[in-house]
Amino acid sequence: MSKKEEICEYLREFHKGRENAVLSRELQHIFRLDGRNIRRNVAKLRQQGYPICSDENGYYFAESQTEINQTVGRLNCLVTAVSNARTGLLYASANRPMEITIKLN
Repeated sequence: MSKKEEICEYLREFHKGRENAVLSRELQHIFRLDGRNIRRNVAKLRQQGYPICSDENGYYFAESQTEINQTVGRLNCLVTAVSNARTGLLYASANRPMEITIKLN
């Protein structure tokens, strides 16, 4: 069984519903993965249609459509924030001359 499948089964069995969320740190310890790989595995599970939700309390296997909708809303806010930051950087680079200095030792 892959780590991704193990994470899914673990959440489904022990962390069903928002009130049973598990912190990323605990998942990192259990599955011996760093936070980045936990996020990557969760993203892959979500892309495959598994209802892995998250909030400030951690990750959990959804029990209801409401829990899924809350996570989707949170993810939409994150996407919007990243898009706005990208737009701001593009605007800044297009409208301001920049001076870059590189020092080599």
